[in-house]
Amino acid sequence: MENVTKKACETHIYRALDEVTAKTAAFPVMETINNDEELSTPCDYCQQAAIYVVSNMQSPTIS
Repeated sequence: MENVTKKACETHIYRALDEVTAKTAAFPVMETINNDEELSTPCDYCQQAAIYVVSNMQSPTIS
């Protein structure tokens, strides 16, 4: 199965959830980005700091 991952800020979290669900036809996994990564990780839809990672698979690197 293809791994689909989107990074999203608070404003775009629902869009990321919808896109991952539409592309994979599976329930998405939503994880919070830890504080160290949050400052340097931009949202995929704007330039704000991403707070969440939405994927169709559990990520071992995000805590």
